[in-house]
Amino acid sequence: MTKVKPWCWQVAANGNGPDWLLLAYVTSDSVAALAQTLVNTTLDGYSLCADSPYTLMDSANADAYLGNLTGNDPRNIWVYNLVEIQGDLIKIESGYGGRGSVNSQVETDFLLHLFALPNITLQSWQVLAGGEGYDYVVSAAGADAGSFMAYLSPD
Repeated sequence: MTKVKPWCWQVAANGNGPDWLLLAYVTSDSVAALAQTLVNTTLDGYSLCADSPYTLMDSANADAYLGNLTGNDPRNIWVYNLVEIQGDLIKIESGYGGRGSVNSQVETDFLLHLFALPNITLQSWQVLAGGEGYDYVVSAAGADAGSFMAYLSPD
């Protein structure tokens, strides 16, 4: 496999943030295939926190996140990586830049796997940065898997 940049390379390089976000939408005819793919999909270093929507939190924060979801032990989580898929939306969020390059690469590999499947078609994507009082700004965006791959391509 060709080495690619992580999905958040540009916001990291520019020092944008504090939070990083990737929003990717698949076509409506891809939703069922995406849901089926997720049935047997896990990510190294992540824990499944909810099946619907499909929600994965980095394992270091999974218990705290579950405490927030259930209301049993609510607390703020500042530095985290979250992957959430609901319907046609794939959302990856890195609070305060996330937990590091290993997590970013796992997320990027996951996206590349999904977008390489013949029955899942990427319709649009965007990488944003903001939060904590800063407006979210779009750092990069595109309309298909080809533009996403071009964005990830090494210089």
